Amino acid sequence: MPDTFVRTRCVSCEKVLTFDDFSLGGSRCRACLKIVKRKPADRFVPGPKRAPAPVTTSDESDLAEYERILDSMPDELVDELVAALEAEAARLPAGERSPVREVLDDIGFGQSSREKHWAAWGFAGGFAANVVVAKYAQMATGAPFSEFIGPLLLGGVLAGLCCSAIGWGVAKLREPA
Repeated sequence: MPDTFVRTRCVSCEKVLTFDDFSLGGSRCRACLKIVKRKPADRFVPGPKRAPAPVTTSDESDLAEYERILDSMPDELVDELVAALEAEAARLPAGERSPVREVLDDIGFGQSSREKHWAAWGFAGGFAANVVVAKYAQMATGAPFSEFIGPLLLGGVLAGLCCSAIGWGVAKLREPA
């Protein structure tokens, strides 16, 4: 049991370490730590050497790389890709397809009668909620209603459109698969 009462000593000067020095986890006292920190390393160890990056203009190197890739591609592959693109373009009539129409087809807009009703009720609910909020703000401030008519209409249309989109989304979710 008396061996456990031995106090930890500094490895450099053999002085008994204080509790603060010991609790920091080191084996040296603060005085010896200051000396060790000031002492320079015995020798310098260089890191790994890297070759410097070649200095070229990006436009010329990119153009040369692009031409090298094109030269390495077989002509049959290029011809096949061009034929596939032309066939895809010929399959779709030019005036009939547009990016907006494709997005609407992907999300399925206008495919059920239920979504129009839910969107209409959503617009009405959003507009009505905005009117209630605007009327409350007008009464709370005591301002004349003529000052609130512009924001009421603009906010009502915006709130109506948002709630209309929410109503349409709810109708799409409730739609049988």
